[in-house]
Amino acid sequence: MMSLTITAEALEKLTYQKYGDSPTIRSYTKWKLFEENSPLKLPTEAKAGEVPVSGHVVFSGSETSFNLPPGVELEEGTLGLSQPEESRILGFHFYALKKAYRLKITKNLLEPLVIVSHLSENAFISHHLSIEVENTNVPIIIYDLSEKGTKSFVVELRLKNAEAEILTVGNHKALSHYLLRATLGEGSKVRAFTIVKGGKMSHHREDYSLEGVGSELILRGIPIGIGSAVDYLTNVLQYGEKSKSETRVNGYSYKNGWVVHRGVAKVFEKAKNSSSEVSSHVVIMDEGSLGVSVPMLEVDTGEIETASHSSSVAQFDEDALFYLRSRGLSREEALSLFVHGIGEALSDHLERLKAKARSNIMTLIEELL
Repeated sequence: MMSLTITAEALEKLTYQKYGDSPTIRSYTKWKLFEENSPLKLPTEAKAGEVPVSGHVVFSGSETSFNLPPGVELEEGTLGLSQPEESRILGFHFYALKKAYRLKITKNLLEPLVIVSHLSENAFISHHLSIEVENTNVPIIIYDLSEKGTKSFVVELRLKNAEAEILTVGNHKALSHYLLRATLGEGSKVRAFTIVKGGKMSHHREDYSLEGVGSELILRGIPIGIGSAVDYLTNVLQYGEKSKSETRVNGYSYKNGWVVHRGVAKVFEKAKNSSSEVSSHVVIMDEGSLGVSVPMLEVDTGEIETASHSSSVAQFDEDALFYLRSRGLSREEALSLFVHGIGEALSDHLERLKAKARSNIMTLIEELL
């Protein structure tokens, strides 16, 4: 395994994005902002701030606290699913990283494991957490919260004959880099629901590798840019026979917001009799906002069950808006009701998490408008 440390000299040789990294050669993340607020220019230490939610694992600034439930074991280190040499942003992440932690889940969890990553000072702070799940079922809630500075959060997840329901809630004001990288072994299933409000610039990426026979992924994502910017990437690679993936992303840009979704689904030659779907739809809710939808499907095997992709970028339905306004609502009230409806409907996707997470989702939605 490569070293997880990197020198400033080695950073200079890295680029943020290679041509083969995404469906298009264009870079949508405003990397210049990260360059201006890198660990080479900002402090890499920060005090813990006032964290708005409690959790079993809480990263805040440079401090970490644990209150783990039974069946969750704590170690130091990583799973090695990400390396500093991959890109300049990961180089920055490992350059600033002080310590990485690793959890091993050995029992079914009846209540969600809550993980919080938080920053409220003008610094470049890296948080890194690896999670191993084997022969168990686990619900996980991840809060990715940034108020100032630049925060990088990497989550590595490995499942073997296991099931995970993952809710990720991102709420950013400044700069944020987030990477969730998961490998699914034989018989493993993941149901993931992500809602992320972009900050000054939010680069949010989720990578799923379906390696085992019969592994399954259902992914639902809602990137929201309201006077803010979010570049949301989803990458699904299918290697296992009879694997299944379904990615559906609905983005919304408002008040000069900036929302991009880039989604890749790739089925390799040995993933015979698999199915794959990726759909990407962005709604531009007012003039002056930006929406970009770039899905890509690539199939290397001729023995495929189903394979499909779809894309759209559309203006908000003015007829629906007119209907609501004719009932006495202002434009702001009508749009607020519409966005609340999004959170209300999609919070039902993770039934086991709903009781714990639903109110938190709606609180986030209320903060957006």
